[in-house]
Amino acid sequence: MNPMQRATPPAPNLPVRRRAWARAWLLSTLWLVFGHAHAQDVYRTPGHWLDDRSEPFDLTTLRGGSTVVTMAYGACRKICSTSLRILQQVQNLADQRHAAMNFVVVGLDPTQDKPADWATFRVDRKLVRPNWVFLSGDSASTRAIALRLGVRYWKYGEHTMHDFKIVLLSPEGQIVRSMVAFDDSPELMLP
Repeated sequence: MNPMQRATPPAPNLPVRRRAWARAWLLSTLWLVFGHAHAQDVYRTPGHWLDDRSEPFDLTTLRGGSTVVTMAYGACRKICSTSLRILQQVQNLADQRHAAMNFVVVGLDPTQDKPADWATFRVDRKLVRPNWVFLSGDSASTRAIALRLGVRYWKYGEHTMHDFKIVLLSPEGQIVRSMVAFDDSPELMLP
């Protein structure tokens, strides 16, 4: 018998195998993107930051304490104001429990959320305690920390739209818990 004429076994069901492979690839990719990003040290997120006094700010200075982080857009009237009210509630709960915590608000729009804007915002809302930090960064820094925190944002006309998300970081910079709904209890953000 000619080798080319040998009987070949029927081909396996390729569409099923491709779907299984695609599903495995998708799950492993999602783990790498989301699971790995959340397991990483947020304090080591690459970027250049200025605080509301226009001073360079190194995220690693937060290491050693529990930190609550949110991303905000200074001109936002809904999600951001709600996020900041929740952060104030967490601060009050931490005070009642004598728990020292840091609170960090990262600007979402590098063209609008400048250090001077955050300084005015901070004074207007009486958020002047030294454990509160308002940060401005360039576009690359903002994208990097948003990815690390799992915050989606996008432009809609002249506005910056974004997810509601507040995260609690461990003293090592790992995400411990996240609030993703307005009616979640602020106590979730306590260490």
